[in-house]
Amino acid sequence: MPQKDKNLKGFGFDLHPQVTFFSVLILVIFIMLNLMFQSDIKVIVDSTLNSITSNMGWFFVLSMNIIVISIFYFAFSRFGKIKIGGQDSTPEFSRLAWFAMLLSAGMGIGLMFWSVGEPIFHLQTPSPMFGVVTPGSAQAAQASMTVTFFHWGIHPWAVYSLVGLGLAFFTYNRGLPLTIRSIFYPILGDKIYGFWGNLIDTVAVLATLAGLATSLGLGVKQINTGLD
Repeated sequence: MPQKDKNLKGFGFDLHPQVTFFSVLILVIFIMLNLMFQSDIKVIVDSTLNSITSNMGWFFVLSMNIIVISIFYFAFSRFGKIKIGGQDSTPEFSRLAWFAMLLSAGMGIGLMFWSVGEPIFHLQTPSPMFGVVTPGSAQAAQASMTVTFFHWGIHPWAVYSLVGLGLAFFTYNRGLPLTIRSIFYPILGDKIYGFWGNLIDTVAVLATLAGLATSLGLGVKQINTGLD
C-alpha cells in the first residue's frame, strides 16, 4: 500500500509536518511552564503521580499481564508462523545475534544499575500501589522485589515485542509507514492518514520523549553524584 503522508524531506530529515510541529509546540509550552512555575508544577506532578500509582496501579498490572498472555498467544498460535517481510524473506542476523542486540538495546546499562538501585529505593520508599507499608520492613522488602521483577522481568519484554511486531508486520508485510498509527489500520483504515493518525503519532512522540527524559534525567543525576 503506497504511503499517503506528505512528509518534509531534506538535509537528512524526513518529517511529518503536523506531527512534528504540534509535538514541538506542546513540548515548548510544557518546558516553559515548568521553568516559570517550578514549585507549583512539582506539587502537581507529585500529586498526580501518587494518585495514579495508588488508584490505577491495578490497571497497569492487569494491562501488562494481558500483553504477556497476548504475546504467548501470537507466538504459539497460527500467527506465530507469519514471516516478517514476506514468505521469501530471510533474517539478516543469526538468532544469537538478535538476542544479544535486543538485550543490549532493551536493558543495557540500566539493568546493571537499577537491578540493585531499584529494590533499595523501594525498600526505603515503598510504592503506594501496595497500600501503607512501613519502610525497611520485611513487607517493604517483598514489595520492592515484586516491583523490580515487574519492571525488569518478562513484562517489559512483552511490551517491546508487541509494539515491535505490530510495527514490523504493518510496515514490512503491508507496506504502511513505520509509525505507531499504522498499528491502528485495522480499526481506522485510511483515517490513519488524517487527524486521528496525527493524534496517535503525536501522543506516541510525547510519550517517548517523556520516557527518554526520565532515563536521561536519572542518568545525569547518577553521573553528577559520581563526580561529586
